Amino acid sequence: MELRHLRYFVTVAEELNFRKAAERMNVTRPALSKQIKDLETELGVQLLERNTVRVSLTQAGSSYLSEALAILSHVERAKLMAREVHSGRRGRLRIASVGPIAAGFMPEALKSFGDEFPEVDVSFVEMMPPEQADALERGVIHVGFAYGKKAALPRGMQSLKVLHAKFGIGMSHHHPLAGCKSLTFSDIAKETLLFLGRESESVHCSDGLQLFKSEGKKPGPVRFIQGFDSLLTMVAANQGISLLPRILDLNRIPGLLLKPLIAETASLDFNMWAVWRKEEPSTLVHEFVQRLKDRVAPSKRGA
Repeated sequence: MELRHLRYFVTVAEELNFRKAAERMNVTRPALSKQIKDLETELGVQLLERNTVRVSLTQAGSSYLSEALAILSHVERAKLMAREVHSGRRGRLRIASVGPIAAGFMPEALKSFGDEFPEVDVSFVEMMPPEQADALERGVIHVGFAYGKKAALPRGMQSLKVLHAKFGIGMSHHHPLAGCKSLTFSDIAKETLLFLGRESESVHCSDGLQLFKSEGKKPGPVRFIQGFDSLLTMVAANQGISLLPRILDLNRIPGLLLKPLIAETASLDFNMWAVWRKEEPSTLVHEFVQRLKDRVAPSKRGA
Protein backbone atom coordinates (compact mmCIF):
# COMPACT_ATOMS: atom_id res chain seq x y z
CA MET A 1 0.00 0.00 0.00
CA GLU A 2 1.22 3.48 -0.85
CA LEU A 3 0.04 6.94 0.11
CA ARG A 4 -1.44 7.40 -3.38
CA HIS A 5 -3.89 4.59 -2.63
CA LEU A 6 -5.13 6.51 0.41
CA ARG A 7 -5.39 9.74 -1.55
CA TYR A 8 -7.36 8.03 -4.36
CA PHE A 9 -9.71 6.40 -1.88
CA VAL A 10 -10.32 9.61 0.09
CA THR A 11 -11.06 11.54 -3.10
CA VAL A 12 -13.59 8.93 -4.27
CA ALA A 13 -15.15 8.86 -0.79
CA GLU A 14 -15.53 12.63 -0.84
CA GLU A 15 -16.96 12.82 -4.36
CA LEU A 16 -18.87 9.51 -4.34
CA ASN A 17 -18.36 9.72 -8.10
CA PHE A 18 -15.50 8.05 -9.97
CA ARG A 19 -15.59 10.49 -12.89
CA LYS A 20 -15.32 13.57 -10.67
CA ALA A 21 -12.70 11.92 -8.47
CA ALA A 22 -10.64 10.98 -11.53
CA GLU A 23 -10.76 14.58 -12.75
CA ARG A 24 -9.61 15.86 -9.34
CA MET A 25 -6.70 13.41 -9.24
CA ASN A 26 -5.86 13.98 -12.91
CA VAL A 27 -6.02 10.26 -13.79
CA THR A 28 -8.29 8.23 -16.03
CA ARG A 29 -11.39 6.67 -14.58
CA PRO A 30 -10.24 3.07 -15.34
CA ALA A 31 -6.88 3.76 -13.66
CA LEU A 32 -8.64 5.13 -10.58
CA SER A 33 -10.99 2.14 -10.42
CA LYS A 34 -7.99 -0.20 -10.57
CA GLN A 35 -6.23 1.60 -7.70
CA ILE A 36 -9.31 1.31 -5.50
CA LYS A 37 -9.70 -2.35 -6.42
CA ASP A 38 -6.04 -3.01 -5.60
CA LEU A 39 -6.53 -1.33 -2.20
CA GLU A 40 -9.60 -3.41 -1.41
CA THR A 41 -7.76 -6.56 -2.44
CA GLU A 42 -4.84 -5.78 -0.17
CA LEU A 43 -7.14 -4.98 2.76
CA GLY A 44 -9.38 -7.94 2.11
CA VAL A 45 -12.54 -5.85 2.55
CA GLN A 46 -14.90 -3.94 0.30
CA LEU A 47 -14.70 -0.20 0.88
CA LEU A 48 -17.18 1.05 -1.73
CA GLU A 49 -20.55 -0.06 -3.04
CA ARG A 50 -20.80 0.94 -6.68
CA ASN A 51 -23.20 0.35 -9.50
CA THR A 52 -24.13 2.20 -12.66
CA VAL A 53 -26.17 4.72 -10.67
CA ARG A 54 -24.29 5.59 -7.49
CA VAL A 55 -21.24 5.03 -5.28
CA SER A 56 -21.48 4.72 -1.49
CA LEU A 57 -19.23 3.76 1.40
CA THR A 58 -19.58 0.42 3.10
CA GLN A 59 -19.39 0.31 6.90
CA ALA A 60 -15.76 -0.79 6.60
CA GLY A 61 -15.19 2.03 4.11
CA SER A 62 -16.53 4.66 6.54
CA SER A 63 -14.21 3.39 9.27
CA TYR A 64 -11.26 3.26 6.91
CA LEU A 65 -11.95 6.79 5.67
CA SER A 66 -11.51 8.25 9.16
CA GLU A 67 -8.15 6.54 9.57
CA ALA A 68 -7.02 7.43 6.06
CA LEU A 69 -7.81 11.11 6.65
CA ALA A 70 -5.85 11.04 9.92
CA ILE A 71 -2.85 9.42 8.22
CA LEU A 72 -2.82 11.93 5.36
CA SER A 73 -3.21 14.80 7.79
CA HIS A 74 -0.26 13.54 9.82
CA VAL A 75 1.82 13.18 6.65
CA GLU A 76 1.08 16.80 5.73
CA ARG A 77 2.01 17.98 9.23
CA ALA A 78 5.25 16.01 9.05
CA LYS A 79 6.02 17.53 5.65
CA LEU A 80 5.36 21.05 6.96
CA MET A 81 7.47 20.46 10.06
CA ALA A 82 10.37 19.08 8.01
CA ARG A 83 10.27 22.16 5.80
CA GLU A 84 10.14 24.48 8.81
CA VAL A 85 13.04 22.69 10.48
CA HIS A 86 15.03 22.92 7.25
CA SER A 87 14.32 26.64 7.02
CA GLY A 88 15.15 27.18 10.70
CA ARG A 89 11.61 27.90 11.84
CA ARG A 90 11.27 24.80 14.05
CA GLY A 91 13.50 22.27 15.77
CA ARG A 92 15.63 21.95 18.88
CA LEU A 93 18.62 23.92 20.10
CA ARG A 94 20.66 22.42 22.95
CA ILE A 95 23.16 24.70 24.70
CA ALA A 96 25.67 23.79 27.39
CA SER A 97 24.82 25.54 30.65
CA VAL A 98 27.47 27.80 32.17
CA GLY A 99 25.40 29.34 34.95
CA PRO A 100 25.54 33.00 36.02
CA ILE A 101 28.82 33.60 34.21
CA ALA A 102 26.79 33.92 31.00
CA ALA A 103 24.29 36.42 32.42
CA GLY A 104 25.95 39.30 30.59
CA PHE A 105 25.18 37.99 27.11
CA MET A 106 22.96 34.91 27.21
CA PRO A 107 19.56 36.41 28.23
CA GLU A 108 19.53 39.02 25.47
CA ALA A 109 20.75 36.55 22.86
CA LEU A 110 18.06 34.05 23.88
CA LYS A 111 15.32 36.68 23.87
CA SER A 112 16.26 37.88 20.40
CA PHE A 113 16.42 34.29 19.16
CA GLY A 114 13.10 33.39 20.80
CA ASP A 115 11.36 36.42 19.32
CA GLU A 116 12.42 35.34 15.83
CA PHE A 117 11.98 31.58 16.31
CA PRO A 118 9.18 31.06 18.85
CA GLU A 119 8.54 27.46 17.76
CA VAL A 120 12.09 26.29 18.50
CA ASP A 121 12.62 24.23 21.66
CA VAL A 122 15.68 25.67 23.44
CA SER A 123 17.14 23.67 26.33
CA PHE A 124 20.25 23.84 28.51
CA VAL A 125 22.39 20.80 29.26
CA GLU A 126 24.49 20.57 32.43
CA MET A 127 27.99 19.29 31.69
CA MET A 128 31.58 20.11 32.51
CA PRO A 129 33.68 22.01 29.93
CA PRO A 130 35.94 19.02 29.05
CA GLU A 131 32.86 16.95 28.21
CA GLN A 132 31.46 19.50 25.82
CA ALA A 133 33.82 18.93 22.88
CA ASP A 134 32.79 15.28 22.65
CA ALA A 135 29.13 16.23 23.14
CA LEU A 136 29.41 18.71 20.26
CA GLU A 137 30.94 16.11 17.97
CA ARG A 138 28.17 13.62 18.80
CA GLY A 139 25.40 16.20 18.42
CA VAL A 140 24.32 15.96 22.07
CA ILE A 141 24.64 19.74 22.28
CA HIS A 142 24.77 22.33 19.51
CA VAL A 143 26.63 25.15 21.31
CA GLY A 144 29.20 24.65 24.04
CA PHE A 145 31.71 26.83 25.87
CA ALA A 146 35.45 26.76 26.47
CA TYR A 147 37.64 28.68 28.88
CA GLY A 148 41.22 29.86 28.71
CA LYS A 149 43.45 32.46 27.16
CA LYS A 150 42.97 30.63 23.89
CA ALA A 151 40.18 28.35 22.72
CA ALA A 152 41.91 24.94 22.65
CA LEU A 153 39.55 23.16 20.28
CA PRO A 154 39.48 19.84 18.47
CA ARG A 155 39.57 19.93 14.69
CA GLY A 156 36.32 20.85 13.02
CA MET A 157 35.22 23.32 15.68
CA GLN A 158 34.66 27.06 15.43
CA SER A 159 34.65 29.57 18.27
CA LEU A 160 33.58 33.06 19.23
CA LYS A 161 34.97 34.98 22.20
CA VAL A 162 31.90 35.95 24.21
CA LEU A 163 33.51 37.17 27.43
CA HIS A 164 36.74 38.92 28.36
CA ALA A 165 37.50 39.90 31.94
CA LYS A 166 40.24 39.92 34.53
CA PHE A 167 40.67 37.24 37.13
CA GLY A 168 39.82 38.24 40.67
CA ILE A 169 39.44 36.30 43.90
CA GLY A 170 36.06 34.99 44.92
CA MET A 171 35.58 34.48 48.63
CA SER A 172 32.92 34.37 51.32
CA HIS A 173 32.02 37.57 53.12
CA HIS A 174 32.98 35.62 56.30
CA HIS A 175 36.55 35.12 55.08
CA PRO A 176 39.30 36.87 57.14
CA LEU A 177 40.45 38.71 54.00
CA ALA A 178 36.95 39.94 53.14
CA GLY A 179 37.76 43.43 54.39
CA CYS A 180 40.68 43.92 51.98
CA LYS A 181 40.12 46.22 49.02
CA SER A 182 42.41 44.13 46.83
CA LEU A 183 44.64 41.08 47.16
CA THR A 184 48.05 39.93 46.00
CA PHE A 185 49.28 36.41 45.36
CA SER A 186 51.22 36.64 48.62
CA ASP A 187 47.96 37.32 50.47
CA ILE A 188 46.31 34.14 49.16
CA ALA A 189 49.34 31.84 48.99
CA LYS A 190 48.22 29.65 51.92
CA GLU A 191 44.50 29.63 51.17
CA THR A 192 42.60 26.56 49.96
CA LEU A 193 41.98 27.02 46.24
CA LEU A 194 38.81 25.68 44.63
CA PHE A 195 38.98 24.83 40.93
CA LEU A 196 36.30 23.79 38.49
CA GLY A 197 36.48 20.31 36.98
CA ARG A 198 38.47 17.14 37.53
CA GLU A 199 42.13 17.17 38.46
CA SER A 200 43.23 15.53 35.21
CA GLU A 201 41.42 17.95 32.90
CA SER A 202 40.76 21.25 34.67
CA VAL A 203 41.77 24.21 32.50
CA HIS A 204 40.70 26.41 35.42
CA CYS A 205 43.33 24.72 37.60
CA SER A 206 46.14 24.72 35.02
CA ASP A 207 45.58 28.43 34.28
CA GLY A 208 45.42 29.24 38.00
CA LEU A 209 48.59 27.36 38.91
CA GLN A 210 50.38 29.02 35.99
CA LEU A 211 49.46 32.42 37.46
CA PHE A 212 51.04 31.47 40.78
CA LYS A 213 54.13 30.19 38.98
CA SER A 214 54.43 33.43 36.99
CA GLU A 215 54.28 35.39 40.24
CA GLY A 216 56.88 33.13 41.85
CA LYS A 217 54.44 31.97 44.55
CA LYS A 218 53.51 28.51 45.75
CA PRO A 219 49.73 27.91 46.02
CA GLY A 220 48.00 26.42 49.02
CA PRO A 221 45.87 23.25 49.08
CA VAL A 222 43.80 22.57 45.96
CA ARG A 223 40.29 21.11 45.74
CA PHE A 224 38.30 20.28 42.61
CA ILE A 225 34.56 20.97 42.36
CA GLN A 226 32.21 19.49 39.76
CA GLY A 227 29.84 22.14 38.45
CA PHE A 228 30.10 25.93 38.34
CA ASP A 229 27.08 26.50 40.58
CA SER A 230 28.55 24.09 43.14
CA LEU A 231 31.86 25.96 42.99
CA LEU A 232 30.15 29.27 43.74
CA THR A 233 28.19 27.69 46.59
CA MET A 234 31.37 26.29 48.15
CA VAL A 235 33.07 29.69 47.90
CA ALA A 236 30.09 31.49 49.45
CA ALA A 237 30.07 28.86 52.23
CA ASN A 238 33.70 29.75 53.07
CA GLN A 239 35.08 26.36 52.02
CA GLY A 240 37.90 27.96 50.06
CA ILE A 241 38.62 30.78 47.61
CA SER A 242 38.63 30.67 43.83
CA LEU A 243 40.02 32.53 40.87
CA LEU A 244 36.93 33.94 39.16
CA PRO A 245 36.34 36.46 36.37
CA ARG A 246 35.51 39.90 37.69
CA ILE A 247 32.06 40.35 36.20
CA LEU A 248 29.17 42.17 37.83
CA ASP A 249 26.79 39.21 37.91
CA LEU A 250 29.06 37.16 40.18
CA ASN A 251 29.13 40.03 42.68
CA ARG A 252 25.36 39.69 43.01
CA ILE A 253 25.50 36.13 44.37
CA PRO A 254 24.52 36.14 48.07
CA GLY A 255 27.43 35.53 50.40
CA LEU A 256 30.10 35.84 47.70
CA LEU A 257 32.59 38.68 47.35
CA LEU A 258 34.80 39.26 44.32
CA LYS A 259 38.04 41.04 45.11
CA PRO A 260 40.51 42.60 42.66
CA LEU A 261 43.74 40.62 42.32
CA ILE A 262 47.03 42.42 41.81
CA ALA A 263 49.82 40.74 39.85
CA GLU A 264 53.33 41.93 39.15
CA THR A 265 54.05 39.83 36.06
CA ALA A 266 51.19 37.38 35.47
CA SER A 267 48.45 38.15 32.96
CA LEU A 268 45.07 37.98 34.68
CA ASP A 269 43.07 37.82 31.46
CA PHE A 270 40.08 35.48 31.44
CA ASN A 271 38.33 34.50 28.22
CA MET A 272 35.25 32.42 27.52
CA TRP A 273 34.41 31.12 24.05
CA ALA A 274 31.23 29.86 22.49
CA VAL A 275 32.02 26.74 20.45
CA TRP A 276 30.11 24.95 17.70
CA ARG A 277 30.83 22.58 14.83
CA LYS A 278 32.35 24.30 11.81
CA GLU A 279 30.28 22.13 9.45
CA GLU A 280 27.13 22.40 11.58
CA PRO A 281 24.15 21.77 9.25
CA SER A 282 21.51 23.30 11.54
CA THR A 283 20.33 26.75 10.52
CA LEU A 284 19.23 27.30 14.12
CA VAL A 285 22.80 27.05 15.44
CA HIS A 286 24.06 29.68 13.02
CA GLU A 287 21.10 31.94 13.81
CA PHE A 288 21.83 31.70 17.55
CA VAL A 289 25.56 32.27 17.05
CA GLN A 290 24.75 35.37 15.03
CA ARG A 291 22.81 36.72 18.00
CA LEU A 292 25.80 36.06 20.23
CA LYS A 293 27.98 37.94 17.74
CA ASP A 294 25.56 40.88 17.81
CA ARG A 295 26.20 41.17 21.55
CA VAL A 296 29.96 40.93 21.46
CA ALA A 297 32.04 44.03 20.76
CA PRO A 298 34.12 43.66 17.57
CA SER A 299 37.34 43.98 19.59
CA LYS A 300 36.38 40.93 21.67
CA ARG A 301 35.47 38.55 18.85
CA GLY A 302 37.60 35.49 18.28
CA ALA A 303 38.13 33.35 15.23
